[in-house]
Amino acid sequence: MIEIAIDTGGTFTDGIAVEDRRSVTSAKFPTNASDPATGIMGCIKLLAEERNLAERDLLADTGTIVVGTTLATNCIVENRGLAKCCLLYTKGFRDIPELGRRIPKADIYNPRLPAPSVLIPRHLRFGVEERIQFDGKVLTPLHENDVLEALRRAKAHGIEVPVVCFLNSYANPAHEERAAEIIRSEFPDVIVSTHVLRRWIEWDRLTTAALAGSVKPVLRRFVTTLIERLNDADFKGTLLFVTCSGGVATPDVCLDNPALLIGSGPAAGPLLGAFLAELKDFENAIVCDMGGTSFDVSVLPHRTILTTTETAIGEYRSGCEAVDLDSLGAGGGSIAKIDRRGILQVGPASAGADPGPACYGKGGLLPTVTDADVVLGYIPADYFLGGRISLDRDRAEKAIYEHVARPLGVDLIEAAYAISSLVESNMAEMVLLSTVRKGFDPRDFKLVVGGGAGPVHAIAIASRLGIKQLYIPKLASLFCTLGISLADYKSILGRMLYRGQDEVGLDEFKNLYHSLEEEGRATLVRQGVTEQDMRFIRGAEMRYSGQLHDVEVSLPATTRGALFTGEDFIALIRAFHERHKAIYGYSDSAMPAIFATLKLQAKGIRPSIEMVEQPFASRNPSAALRRKRNVYFKELGGFVETPCYDTGRLQHGNVVRGPAILEHPQTTVVVPKDAELTIDAYGNYSVVRAS
Repeated sequence: MIEIAIDTGGTFTDGIAVEDRRSVTSAKFPTNASDPATGIMGCIKLLAEERNLAERDLLADTGTIVVGTTLATNCIVENRGLAKCCLLYTKGFRDIPELGRRIPKADIYNPRLPAPSVLIPRHLRFGVEERIQFDGKVLTPLHENDVLEALRRAKAHGIEVPVVCFLNSYANPAHEERAAEIIRSEFPDVIVSTHVLRRWIEWDRLTTAALAGSVKPVLRRFVTTLIERLNDADFKGTLLFVTCSGGVATPDVCLDNPALLIGSGPAAGPLLGAFLAELKDFENAIVCDMGGTSFDVSVLPHRTILTTTETAIGEYRSGCEAVDLDSLGAGGGSIAKIDRRGILQVGPASAGADPGPACYGKGGLLPTVTDADVVLGYIPADYFLGGRISLDRDRAEKAIYEHVARPLGVDLIEAAYAISSLVESNMAEMVLLSTVRKGFDPRDFKLVVGGGAGPVHAIAIASRLGIKQLYIPKLASLFCTLGISLADYKSILGRMLYRGQDEVGLDEFKNLYHSLEEEGRATLVRQGVTEQDMRFIRGAEMRYSGQLHDVEVSLPATTRGALFTGEDFIALIRAFHERHKAIYGYSDSAMPAIFATLKLQAKGIRPSIEMVEQPFASRNPSAALRRKRNVYFKELGGFVETPCYDTGRLQHGNVVRGPAILEHPQTTVVVPKDAELTIDAYGNYSVVRAS
């Protein structure tokens, strides 16, 4: 049986077809930003052609299609296609969206600081008489007439999605549930805040619910269109989507909580990073993924994927638990320009897939990183996507000369190198900040590289950071797509407790975890997960008394019904003190820990990819030498005749010493003078830099 994994990026839609968890076929198709389903179906068609099959025949043998999508994220960042929402709030708390919970540190003393952007304007917020106490006790019953009045006003304003967010509903969602029940007769897309995010801090829950409501219609149209096109092609299997937590879920679960698809695509990259770290026994890894539009960084200490409840999406934040990623507008399509001060900048604006970089010959006139890489010889103009697209070097040179070289008064090659060098500097800075902020030194990590543009610049980035070792998968350009195929079903649940370790009994913990487990199990059963494939990971968000930020800890996975013991309780407390010291440099085991929130991950295990080892062949790579061509290496004085190797002919044990280029149909690996690259048993590239 075949599984298809597809990642819809900003420039290309990447796909793989995995048969029997071992044999992998890959394809790339230009992304259609206005209709992502077109790119997905185009990618499936190419996958079928790679296997010499008709599209229907491939889908007939396919049991599962898993899709990662940036649609929701792009709509929010670009303020495109968002639904008109209203808010039903607890009367007296109308201005929570503006009040927020923090002042941006960079502008704390700026008297001209503009008001924060809000998704739901003030005139579309309708107060409802009701009040629930912090502990869930009802102080004021829900006034249903206020809900009916809000419903009338919503219809008069042409609202698409009402959002319901009442004070303290995380402790007792009864009023929200009843209000939604009344509204659903007119608005089936109503968003209930506790369905999206059941945790304290009203602003987090409200903002996340507003984000979910804003993207729900566009996501529903996308999902519906994709299902219709797959049905037309006689697909009878299971369709899944990657969620922001790095799990997968069925379309109905995702549409119930659209916030799950905010940050969907990049969340899969760290999954492959963790898989490769385990495979190669890397203790610590930094995963960087440079595609056509963005550069994503995730830090994996002890092979652990970190998560966050503060994901930034443009001007907004989502409180849904998500894979902890830092993103930068730096990719192959990032546009280079001279700003008003006469200084070169690269990104964050991108040429995307259409018109794309100037060298694509599709009408793009502005220079990009890809154009610079073509001019410098890093990307072969005659072998882009295996020769399916011929890049126009003359157009790249013209764009760089007109928009960068001439304004700066430098020659063409110097301008191209400045573009390439600047984007590498920006990316290295992002990696450094991402690592140091978490209390780690990047020199203690190995760099795991992904993205079509990643292998072009990765060794240069490592050099700037003092990182000595890198690992580049042969299919680096399909990094997130491969990660998608590794994702399990995942549902993350939480209940606020906010009690000290001496203030709560073991029985209360048992009951709360049991309740969370049954809720998680019901979600997995709804998606067809069998009992034997279910795993449950108990954890907590904890802090010391008086602190504002929580530290997350967890226990090893268990099966359903496993008892929560006193030893587990002590293990959570011990883990908190250890984690606190790792992050902040100190801990105090004599100080009681506060259990702010109890958490549970409900996972449905899916089969993983099997990596097949190849026998050792030779250290000599000469059999794979494809040609020699001029490539620019500044440290060698300019253009030098450089050996270029065909990755399809490289074998286990081959050692390539820089300067050299590895030419793959979907990416290029640039190996500078101070680096040595070895083909490992899996066909991937282990790189060691000289001191």
